[in-house]
Amino acid sequence: MNKLTANSQRLLVHQIKSRGSFLVVLQQPNGERVRARLETQHDGQRISLTLRACGTVNSTTLPLVQADKTLKHRAQRWIEDCANGRLERAA
Repeated sequence: MNKLTANSQRLLVHQIKSRGSFLVVLQQPNGERVRARLETQHDGQRISLTLRACGTVNSTTLPLVQADKTLKHRAQRWIEDCANGRLERAA
């Protein structure tokens, strides 16, 4: 199962709250790392996220007005669900 690396987790809130395109790194249980591209856009009170990972492109929208911890948790869960093919849970 792909999980965000510790460094990618630390940077996630800053990346989400900024506009742009960012590299996020996930790690498989065997230690192999998988690179993914996270693109963020802001529209008033919402953040649009697009993730290109593991041969897929997925997008979602999160409310900007959340505690940083909640925002990070929701985004991390969504990224990991997308990277692991759990699209029904990622929606």
